[in-house]
This record gives sequence, C-alpha cells and structure tokens, in this order.
Amino acid sequence: AMELLAQQPGLVDSLLYRMKKTAHSNDENEISARVDAIAVIVNLACAEENKILLVYHPGLLDAVINIANHDPIEEAREHAAIVLMNLAYAEENKVHMVNQDHLLDTLVHLLSDVSPFTRRYASAALFTLACTYANTAVMTRHCDGGILEALRKVLLNDPIDEARVNAAEALFNMARNNSDDTIENMGNHSKLLASLAHSVLTDYSADVRAYSARALEWLSADIHHPMQCHGRLLKALTTASQWTKTTCIAEALKMQATLAENREAMVQHDGLLDALATLALLDGINDDEVKTCAIAALERLSKESSTRHIMAKNEGVMTALTKASFAKDEADDDDDNEEDGTPAALLMKTALKNLAAHL
Repeated sequence: AMELLAQQPGLVDSLLYRMKKTAHSNDENEISARVDAIAVIVNLACAEENKILLVYHPGLLDAVINIANHDPIEEAREHAAIVLMNLAYAEENKVHMVNQDHLLDTLVHLLSDVSPFTRRYASAALFTLACTYANTAVMTRHCDGGILEALRKVLLNDPIDEARVNAAEALFNMARNNSDDTIENMGNHSKLLASLAHSVLTDYSADVRAYSARALEWLSADIHHPMQCHGRLLKALTTASQWTKTTCIAEALKMQATLAENREAMVQHDGLLDALATLALLDGINDDEVKTCAIAALERLSKESSTRHIMAKNEGVMTALTKASFAKDEADDDDDNEEDGTPAALLMKTALKNLAAHL
C-alpha cells in the first residue's frame, strides 16, 4: 500500500508544501500539519520500493534537511532523522546521499540534538552510509574530521545505549570499508583511537565494546610503521589489551607483529611487551585463543635481532615464555600424546631460542 501511495500524482508534492510552511509559526494547526506531513514521509520511506523514488524527488531531501536543522519542534526533527535513516538503508541511495549538500553536516548537527531518539536515528544513518567503500573517505575527511569527532563524542558521552552502539558501529564500518585516505583520516585524528580503546574497557554495553574492539582490529591491518599514526595505534592497543572477552585486540597485536617493519617500534613502545606478557600468562578456561595470539606475537617480535636484548630483559616476557614452556613440559610428562608439536609449544620454544643469546 505504501508503494502505491507514494506513486499517487501530487501526493509527495502536497506533503512537501506542508513541510515547507513557515517553521517558526506559532499557529498550532500549521505546526500539526507540518509534523503530520513529515510523519507520512517517514512511513513512505519505510517501503523499499519508495526509498529511491523519494530520495530523487525534487526538493524532498532539501526540505527534510531544512527541518532537521532548523525546525523548533522536537518531533519534527526526530521525524526528519528517521527519514534520512530510512532512505540511507537503500544501497542505491548511499553514495548519492553522502554527496548531497549539507546532508553530512545535518547528521553531525543531529548527533547533538536534545532528543535521544533523534541522536539514535542520526547515528544509525551514519553507520549505514559508512557501509559503502565509496563513502568512507568522504565521511572521515568531512569538515576536517568533524564526523569522526561527533561520533567520538557520542561514543564516550551519550547516555543512550543505542546511540553509542550506532556510533561504534559507524566507526567500525569506516575501518572495515576503508581506503588509504580513510585509514589516514582515522589514524591521524588526535583522540579517536584512544577513545575506541577507552570504550573497549569501560562501556557497559557489550555491543559498544565489541564494535570498538573490532574497529581497532581492522585499523591494525592497515596502520604500520613508519606511518605518523602508528604510535597512536600501539598506544590504543596497549591500553585495550585488558579486553579479553574476544580475541580482537590480541589478534591485532599478533597482526602488527607479523610485519617486520613494525617489530622494533612495538618492542620499544612503552608497556606493550608487558601487555603481551600479561595476555600470555592468562590461565582462564576461556583464555586459550587470546593467550595463543599473545604467544604468537611474542614469537614474531623475537625475530627482530636488534631488539632481542630488550625482550630478554623484560621480566614479564621471560616469565610468560618460560612458565608456558615448563607447563607444557609437565603436561607432556603426564600425558605422552605428542602435544609437544602443537603450534603454541613450537612458538614458545622458537621465541626462547631466539632470545637465548641475550639471557
């Protein structure tokens, strides 16, 4: 029914006329008519078949943007945010919308709206727009990182769980659907990586923590030495290493250690070896995967000859490697089942062998 309704000649134009009536009028009938008109657009935009039709209808997107930015009625702004969110869900609309004048500025503006619902819908619009590779560079450089900063503030400060989840998912989508420009823009933002690490550790929403951790993991695949932001990434990973509910951060550290050009910077980064040692010493029943990632990272770092002396003098690293090795030897004595050939056991022995000359 919604599809057929949107196609009725003159209907959308009639709604547009009501939406464009003076926004600051005190006439209750005018206010009610304007709010009702955009509420109808909300409903029309729910139907998949209408999303493309509406986004290209002359004047409609501009009218919605105008209400979102300037309407004094909270309900009208909320409806405008819903319309933008609904239209953004259509794959065919994403690139077109991001390139419309004032649309991204409008979403940033709505992220600080007094209505928690408006903030939630605006953040949802951003995370769905960031699902497309072609959009992420545009979004991350917009207004010199203005979208990144707005999302960061929502991530850290918004009292509404869904708004923070949407912000975290938007940042994750940007990190996942990235280009070189996207990575540079995110990595060079002075506070973004630290804020993601903070959310990983402190947010009480499991979804916020998970998306923040996954964003850091994806960024770790593309930020490497000697990029200007590499040190900022290592600091964030070191901070977030206390997160062990998933393997995201441990995998990120292992991934970083895989590239030879990263190893010296990692070993010399304040607190990073201690963080890896702590992860390698975990002994909970659900810690095996995180622990194995940490041991693998230490083994890869031990391949860098110029920093072996630093690793060999790190009490935590040597405790982790020797304790794990002794534990494996004791297990082998109790159960002669060829466990000595497991990847973790081989990694530990290789790391100790690499460091032996500096003990």
